[in-house]
Amino acid sequence: MTGFADRLDIFLKVVAAGSFSAAGRELGMQASSISRQVDLLESELGVELFYRSTRRLALTSAGETLCHRARQALGQLEETRSVVAAMASEPQGWLTISAPVCFGRRHVVPLVPIYLERFPKVHLELSLEDRAVNPIGESIDLAVRIGKLQDSALLVTKLAATESVVCAAPSYLQRHGVPAVPADLVHHACLTTPKPMKAGMWQFGETGSEDRLEVSGRFVCADMDGLLASAIAGLGIIHLQTWLVAEPLRHGRLVRLFPALPPRPDGSCIHALRPPGALTTKVKGMIDLLKARMAALSE
Repeated sequence: MTGFADRLDIFLKVVAAGSFSAAGRELGMQASSISRQVDLLESELGVELFYRSTRRLALTSAGETLCHRARQALGQLEETRSVVAAMASEPQGWLTISAPVCFGRRHVVPLVPIYLERFPKVHLELSLEDRAVNPIGESIDLAVRIGKLQDSALLVTKLAATESVVCAAPSYLQRHGVPAVPADLVHHACLTTPKPMKAGMWQFGETGSEDRLEVSGRFVCADMDGLLASAIAGLGIIHLQTWLVAEPLRHGRLVRLFPALPPRPDGSCIHALRPPGALTTKVKGMIDLLKARMAALSE
């Protein structure tokens, strides 16, 4: 032990035990080592702490003052250690999360009550926006990002690969029939984002341009929620990622077309990004919930 706080602790042990040898036995140290640490403490403070005699030790006035204050200080240090250590075993404080709007509404917001029940001392702030936030510069604990990542100092956890499927509402299929193969889509109303976003070109399979099909319809929308709502209303056929259409597919509001074709990988992923540093329990808790939810989409 060589630190000032350690020497204070030894000093208090000597006071309680009444001698260097008794304190040494309690601490598992030689009496000479105990005496040396007290000497160093006196040298640091520039005062004598004990009246030394062959029979007993007695505190000086400075020693009595130090004894009183050291007990308070070391008690506060121990309390601080306990509080901080408890944060590791029982997370508390704020967790700040950022996610894209559509994804956040569908897959982060439903996890909030589950998370808060699991971690009752944590407060959660959720920001839904479609820009690429900077977790380090904006003090964000966890950011969900969809698509290919740029190189950065952020730590990355893959939540899921993104896949796309073609869907339509039962009402649309009843009125217009069910396309048997992707080529039939040229005769159907397809819902896409505006042309500059190249969403009117749908790709099937993984082989490249020969699998691309140009589609069109009477309605385009830059908002994914708008496209999804329009498809559910029976306005046309959509080609969207599985995380966006999983719930309406599960409840029968949409029907997946071309089920013999596997979902098309988009070549990108859904990631959870966080600033450098140890993975805290409260951050890991949300990552685990997100991973489980993404895994359930493919079941």
